[in-house]
Amino acid sequence: MVRTEVRGLSADEFPAWDELVAISPQGTVFHTSDWLIQTAASLNQTLVILGYYEDEALIGGCPLLLSNQYNLLKMAHSATLLTPYGGVVITKIESTKQRERELHADRVITAIHEHILRERFDHVNLVNSPGLGDIRGFIRYGWEAKVYYTYMLPVGRDVFEHISKNARRSIRKAQRLGIVAAEHFDAEGYWALTENTFAKQNSQPPFSRQHLMNMLDIIKEKNLGEMWVARTASGEVAAAEIVVRDAKTVHRWSAASAEEHLNTGAPSLLLSEIAAHYAGRNCSSLNLMAGNRAHLSTFIASFNPDLVPYYGVELCGIRYRVARNLNSIARGMITQTT
Repeated sequence: MVRTEVRGLSADEFPAWDELVAISPQGTVFHTSDWLIQTAASLNQTLVILGYYEDEALIGGCPLLLSNQYNLLKMAHSATLLTPYGGVVITKIESTKQRERELHADRVITAIHEHILRERFDHVNLVNSPGLGDIRGFIRYGWEAKVYYTYMLPVGRDVFEHISKNARRSIRKAQRLGIVAAEHFDAEGYWALTENTFAKQNSQPPFSRQHLMNMLDIIKEKNLGEMWVARTASGEVAAAEIVVRDAKTVHRWSAASAEEHLNTGAPSLLLSEIAAHYAGRNCSSLNLMAGNRAHLSTFIASFNPDLVPYYGVELCGIRYRVARNLNSIARGMITQTT
């Protein structure tokens, strides 16, 4: 009989976790221990990486970032600021039988679900990576499902020939204006550009300068990605993007642009140059993100990518539901009196 166990991993077991992430269809750079440790420290949260074992072999798991909201509610989540998803990772089994593959994944999900119940969390929110296409195991246990979207751009082809006429027109305009794109890592410059990007929307960045700097530190220190910058003929920064890499995919992690240069075609030129760069480096596709916001989707869709769903699951305890309802009532009362 197979002996199974779910437990939090110790720091000396993180290398084994990273090996699992690298081979799992669900594993991404956002699941790696380096990324998770930096995220937790930057946001003053507690990291727990749950590992699922069968006969002492690490088969799957799920990282959790823990917080204690208002010192009352015990919360856990897998996605947070600048970490778009995490969730469950599972080893891939070499079987041609669909039923065997489903049972394999279901054992991992069931064990993680049961462990989470024993921990008595008030609220757990897992946003899984696009690699986890089947969340029925969670739904059967009463978790609420959510659907998100990302865009995957195949780069094993001539990207320029497959994008829209408008995108090609923008790229040609940028080229005529003498705009060029190249790798260049400038953390402070990127933060200034980010503030500029949100200012044109009359808002503030959802993450702090310090959190961005902390994550850029780990990207540079661990060689997890690159920053690309598009400059005008006079040397001004018109647009910038940061990509992060894992064993399977290049992710368009963050992007910003200068409002005064939006009509130059610089963002389109920059993205096309990034796609061309990675096409020659054994990369089959770019994860362009941006599928959940209409104003971002409009730009990204002009590159004719594939729209790909990914799934979140949420488990709400009674105390969390009560607190959420009270908060909704309070907001309604404030709205009525203003």
